[in-house]
Order: sequence, then C-alpha cells, then structure tokens
Amino acid sequence: MSAAKFCSYLAFVLFCTLLATGCTQKVGDANDPKQRLTDYISTSFSVHTTADRLKLQNYLTGGAKNRLVSWSDEQFRQAFVDSKREFVKLAIRDVKAVNDNRTDLTYELTYLDQGRGPDARVTTKRMCEMSLENGKWFIREVKNIKELIEYKNEISIVY
Repeated sequence: MSAAKFCSYLAFVLFCTLLATGCTQKVGDANDPKQRLTDYISTSFSVHTTADRLKLQNYLTGGAKNRLVSWSDEQFRQAFVDSKREFVKLAIRDVKAVNDNRTDLTYELTYLDQGRGPDARVTTKRMCEMSLENGKWFIREVKNIKELIEYKNEISIVY
C-alpha cells in the first residue's frame, strides 16, 4: 500500500471514529431518561440566581413545569439559591418503561442540608415520571416515597 493510500485510509478511519463518538455522546443527553434526570439534579444543585430557573424549566413538562413556573422569585430563591444543600450521591434504583413515551424512574438522592441543622444528611427516595416529547425526555411528575434525615448523633425518619 502506498503512503498516499495509507494516509487516505487513516483519515477515513479517523473520520468514522469521530463521527461514531459524536453520535454516541448525543444519545446520552436528551434521548436517555436516566441521563436527563441526572442532568436535572446536577443543574438544580448548581443554581446561583433566579435567572437559572429557565435552565431547570428546560428539563420539565406538565405538572412539574407548571409548579416551577408558578413560583415567585422569592420561593425559587429559597428553594434553590439560598438553600444550603450539597450534593452527595444519586442512585437510580429502578427503570420501568410504561410505554414508548413514558418511563418511570425510582431513585435515591442523598445530600447534606445545613438548613436542617449542622451535619444533616438527607436521603430521599422518589419516583419520577418521564415523558418523551419531540425526541427528548422531560420530567413530568416527581413523587416522594420516603425521606431519611440523619444527624451526626441521631437518626430521624419522616414519611
């Protein structure tokens, strides 16, 4: 094989690799309900101003979006900007495809919440209903299943 043919072949292989990598990265974003939920939670812990509300709205639809939109700036600020929450862990426990346009995810979210007391560690178990709309997954509804609050020297369970 001549050097020119080898370079052409190598360029073609490199192009195909880059193309495949680019396609793979897109799938992990809006086309995967687990990734969309993960991205929403990550975004919710990185809110700095009330203007960040729009970032969160991009992940929501239906009742979840309507509730967020209806909040006053003060309510939003208290829930996201002024909160003293620090992300610890997200574990998606169950994925149930209800139909082609709906998937339910059960997950546990753990975070530190200084607003509940010094060294308060909160673990919430929730069920999230995801809807597929125009090729993207959106959070339609989130229901709390249970919440565990651990303090440094004691445990308190709230249902």
